[in-house]
Amino acid sequence: MGHHSPIRRVRDLAAEIAEQNAKIRRIRAESAEALKLPKPDTFPGRKTY
Repeated sequence: MGHHSPIRRVRDLAAEIAEQNAKIRRIRAESAEALKLPKPDTFPGRKTY
């Protein structure tokens, strides 16, 4: 296992945090779009609305 300098470790952590932030932004955007969709009918056998 190689020895990493403290600066490299900080940069690695910063990159990891940036990736997680981007992932959360994508998830939030997808969730916001999903919330704009019409609510599904939870009773599939229903004849009237």
